[in-house]
Amino acid sequence: MDDDTQLWGGAGLIVLGALVLFAPLVLDLAYTTVLLSAAVLVLAAGALLVGLSRRGRAV
Repeated sequence: MDDDTQLWGGAGLIVLGALVLFAPLVLDLAYTTVLLSAAVLVLAAGALLVGLSRRGRAV
């Protein structure tokens, strides 16, 4: 993967994870534990992709 794909793919996963994280609060969905677990995994994958891209690194 090139840097742009990693950066924007990771940012997209972070946005998706945030939406899934707050979905049980807004929509009163069942399976809250499963949704929260999935959201944490998606957020971690997004953070990993952003961290691996050269543009997402602080140094």
